[in-house]
Amino acid sequence: MRNNSTLSVLIFTRDINCNPEKLTIYARITVDGRRAEISLKRNTSVNVWDVSKGRVIGTTQKARMLNSYLD
Repeated sequence: MRNNSTLSVLIFTRDINCNPEKLTIYARITVDGRRAEISLKRNTSVNVWDVSKGRVIGTTQKARMLNSYLD
């Protein structure tokens, strides 16, 4: 008998209430339609976040470290 299960991981951001210039990074994990959201305890600027890729734009040391962490 086959077991058909699905797994999905989505990286997304939310605004910080006290500072509209910063975003908090979250991960949403979905298994068989059940979701769980986890805060990654990382922040980034609104200007450097690429929504379509779910990554930070740039080649600075900070951007490389954050993108490596997200991978």
